[in-house]
Amino acid sequence: MSKRDKKDIELGKLLKQEAYDAEQNQWFTHRVLNKLPMKKDNTGLRMAWFFYIVAALMCIGYWIWLFFFNDITVITVRDLIYFAVAGIVTIALTMSPIVALFRSE
Repeated sequence: MSKRDKKDIELGKLLKQEAYDAEQNQWFTHRVLNKLPMKKDNTGLRMAWFFYIVAALMCIGYWIWLFFFNDITVITVRDLIYFAVAGIVTIALTMSPIVALFRSE
């Protein structure tokens, strides 16, 4: 807890003495509310998180399938293409939250 010194107490008293007394006004609330910014719509953000989580789960599922259930004795061109695409998607999924974090600062 911070301690209030003598100057803080004097300043508080001065502000209370010189403060404007607001009169009762039935339209005050409506005028203040009309000047407030609109509530932010988070639907797009929720959808983005949903698709990000789905993509991350699909990527994790692919890597599990690749290393545990795929026949690694034979490697085809298709396997190399799938591996390259999965690597690019994994890097993109890994970097997107990091980039978003730095952009928000």
